[in-house]
Amino acid sequence: ATTEIYTLSLHDALPISLCMNKTARMIGSIFIFCLWAAGCTVSSDSNLIFIGQYEGGALYQAGPVKVLSLRGTHYQMGRQYGALLKEDLNDLYDLAVSRYAGYGIGPERMLEVATAYYANFPPKYKAVIAGMAETSGLGLDRQIVVKGIEIIQKINGIVPAGNCSGAAVWGDFTGGAPLIFGRSNDDHPFFRSFGGYTVVAVFNPTDGGIPTAVVNYAGAIYAPTGLNRYGIFMELNSGNSGGGFSLARTPTVVSMFDILQSCATAAQADAAFSNLSVDISSIVNVSDLSGAASYECSLDAVKRRAADEPGLLVSTNHFRDPSWGIDPPSPEQDAENGWTLARLENALNWAQAEKGQANVEKMKDLLSRDIITQQGLYSSYTIYQIVAVPETLTLWLRAPDHFEWQKISLRNLFD
Repeated sequence: ATTEIYTLSLHDALPISLCMNKTARMIGSIFIFCLWAAGCTVSSDSNLIFIGQYEGGALYQAGPVKVLSLRGTHYQMGRQYGALLKEDLNDLYDLAVSRYAGYGIGPERMLEVATAYYANFPPKYKAVIAGMAETSGLGLDRQIVVKGIEIIQKINGIVPAGNCSGAAVWGDFTGGAPLIFGRSNDDHPFFRSFGGYTVVAVFNPTDGGIPTAVVNYAGAIYAPTGLNRYGIFMELNSGNSGGGFSLARTPTVVSMFDILQSCATAAQADAAFSNLSVDISSIVNVSDLSGAASYECSLDAVKRRAADEPGLLVSTNHFRDPSWGIDPPSPEQDAENGWTLARLENALNWAQAEKGQANVEKMKDLLSRDIITQQGLYSSYTIYQIVAVPETLTLWLRAPDHFEWQKISLRNLFD
């Protein structure tokens, strides 16, 4: 058997094997060109444009955003991922090496830290990375570094943890329309240049697991933000319970990917979080089609915090369950705490002002406005932002400095 990546280039293809005969290659080229000329999309209600395919996986674009639809075993999906995003993965590796060099961190130290983080990945996610390494041209060591670009600086203590925000509205707040979740993934400006490599990867496993979409940097096989076929959405914010990293545990964001692949209901996700041991202080916000809750996670315990009121959940970076016994952040120190109090107040005030008429466009507006000058959730720390409507399996994605809001319909990418 022979294999090629078929693309919308006016060249025949990007060949992995050159032994396919010219006639077959010409037919493939004509077919792909016709798709391109017609602006082929995955469905009539989608703006995803088909770009190419490899071994059963497919690459689409929504504007500049790369969207992968992967099918097979985790290893096979890794091979598809590596081939379809080969250029991005290599470019991101080079960018990461360059950026870390400015902090005195060389490739050897990058690999050392990334390998320590990778050590506790479950076998199925190691299989994804192994498959990627075979087709991306990076090899396993450099593929592991790409997987760990976000965590290297945190373990090295180069820059502080991120300052993410999450807000969900439903019921009376949306006037009975479907639940809307807004998420701002904020981190140190060190990562701003990586934002253009934010991709959506849809994993449809044949070796066990619920189809799940992950939003992350290219090559990062874990789920700081994810949505599964049943409409379970989750996102992670950093927490304030201290304790540093526990490298002996499975990374929390990897566990989130596993929970999304395992849980079809909010009740199942709740049971999974009750047994979770996290590797870092964090707040994981989870929604289904009809509600949302926060899981405040220290290295010692996980506590579920219900909605702020029926139809509204807001979460920033400080634990709000009083049973923790953690003093609330000081307003005088809010700036050095990433404006966790200001962001909380901005989102709560926005929700009350928009009660009964909150919608996707208004959530996008909240996320796009400056924290201090416009009472929103945006700052120079914002890497990417997401609005999700789990009921319709639809995302909107924005990465400041790289691209504005792009709609991504996932329904037809899930098996």
